[in-house]
Amino acid sequence: MNQDNNTQRRLELMRLIREENHNNQMRIRTREEILYGKSDSYGGFDEYGYPLTAAEYSRPDESVHMSSFGLRLVIAVLLFGIYYFCRGQDISIAGITAQQIEAAVNVQETKLVDFISQFPYILQDKSDTGQ
Repeated sequence: MNQDNNTQRRLELMRLIREENHNNQMRIRTREEILYGKSDSYGGFDEYGYPLTAAEYSRPDESVHMSSFGLRLVIAVLLFGIYYFCRGQDISIAGITAQQIEAAVNVQETKLVDFISQFPYILQDKSDTGQ
């Protein structure tokens, strides 16, 4: 009889451990879904009736997240189109000619090339010192 009680207690303990492990895995999945934005189920409780923490419960405002890449791309294409038109027709807009724009870009380009040319020396210095 004592052997049977020990076996029953062990089986019950194993069942409780498995259930707790399953609950922990489900809570981790719920938190990952919320963290990575893969879930639409933002309730006050998870599927086992445990209340969610404040970080789990708060839904990020989806309307705030907006990329400006499309707008920047349209503006860049528009500006390039205006530059190309001015260059082809040899006209100026607001007193700025295509030649002035090209000169300003060339100055910026040389500054950029000078800046980038510093990096091989920096990387070489670090490799010489063993970093």
